[in-house]
Amino acid sequence: MMKMRDDELENISGGFEEKNKALDTYGMEIKCPSCGNTKKERFSPVAFKDPKTGSVEYRCNCGCAFVCYEKQVILKQDWIDKCKEKKYTYPFQ
Repeated sequence: MMKMRDDELENISGGFEEKNKALDTYGMEIKCPSCGNTKKERFSPVAFKDPKTGSVEYRCNCGCAFVCYEKQVILKQDWIDKCKEKKYTYPFQ
């Protein structure tokens, strides 16, 4: 059996594993849909949780902001538009 460090595993698994149990994305692999970044340290240290929708927003250093919702990845502006369609104001505009 070969053991790997977390940073080595991130390069293979396709994203960093969310380890914050308070987030709805706990256990998911997070990867920037724009640049493909998988390094946790290249994301904002703050994730934005919307308890009303169960969504979590991440911001990558490349400038991309995206929302994870029900195992989907949606660009932030597309998410805001979806929220508006449902007559909901996304709190992190």
